[in-house]
Amino acid sequence: MKYVKVLGLAATAAMALMAFGAGTASATMLYSTGVTLPAGTQVHATMTGTFHVTTTDEKTLMTTCTSGTIVGSLAYPGGGSPVINISGKTWGGCTSTTDTLTNGSLSISSSGTVTGSSTVITKNFGGVSCRYGYGGGTHLGTLGTGSLSINAVINEQEPKSFICPDTTRWVATYIITSPHDLTAGP
Repeated sequence: MKYVKVLGLAATAAMALMAFGAGTASATMLYSTGVTLPAGTQVHATMTGTFHVTTTDEKTLMTTCTSGTIVGSLAYPGGGSPVINISGKTWGGCTSTTDTLTNGSLSISSSGTVTGSSTVITKNFGGVSCRYGYGGGTHLGTLGTGSLSINAVINEQEPKSFICPDTTRWVATYIITSPHDLTAGP
């Protein structure tokens, strides 16, 4: 009889939680023209304008690039924000040699806030190779409808050089070319 009472209380508690909305929180999803995108969707973005790297105080222009792309695959980790696992990042028309060493990933919240993880890029300044990147949870910018705006402070990575600034500011805008009108939401 004691087990029947416990089972009855548990069932009542579960119904009460459902009635008051517990468990109804919706996960962040990515959409294209109002349609939910499935995991595995390929995302392509192309830089517009000019990519600028300056000192953090923005007084010294360190390099610019006039073209670039980001390509990745969409994933929905259990209970977290959608992630674009980057498979390729290209740079073109740069005033200094720029190479991607580690692609990393982009995480996108329902409000469109974009954070980055595990990316490392080298930039050659006056014959010195400076490594910059971001670890987990670095705020990069915002995903709007079909565009990605980057405005972030990025740290120098090991091995560090005394010639390279410890931090830089990266500013760029990308248009999401596929899927069209990419946006985030619940």
